[in-house]
Amino acid sequence: MRENLDVLELRLSKPADDGTLEGIAVPFNQLDSYGTSFDRRAFTGLAGRKIPMLWSHRQDEVIGQWTDFATDDTGLRTIGRLNMEVGRAREIRSMLIAGDVSGISIGFETIKDERKAGGVRHITQAILHEISLVALPSIPGARVTSIRHGRDSAAAAFITAVHAATRAFAEGK
Repeated sequence: MRENLDVLELRLSKPADDGTLEGIAVPFNQLDSYGTSFDRRAFTGLAGRKIPMLWSHRQDEVIGQWTDFATDDTGLRTIGRLNMEVGRAREIRSMLIAGDVSGISIGFETIKDERKAGGVRHITQAILHEISLVALPSIPGARVTSIRHGRDSAAAAFITAVHAATRAFAEGK
């Protein structure tokens, strides 16, 4: 015999993926495949800017935007968001999660540079025009460092635990 209980029904679903990515767009003082390196001072004035996120430098494949930028000792770090309403962005997100691609590459305009030993062109000031997700970045270490997706979040773990507890309660365990 079951007693009457006041029941609160709570329905939760996994948090939606918002397409957020984090990465190192430009590792500083690292020689790229073109014989170029970037100085820590190369990119300024990025606060408040939105930079297009492209697939492999293709201007006809805008897949999101980069909105947050920070410079540390390792490089120019950025946070952006794939536009999950765009089919190509969803495909690329799947490739990122699977580890098929992870590279980042930039489209920029050089303002000032210096010549270093061995013919290295060291860029000290540049304008950033776009940041692309790519299969093969020209700068070693330019890569996506974090992909936010529902199944890895603490909120998703909580929701899974609540679902399990609800099932156990319903089954009388």
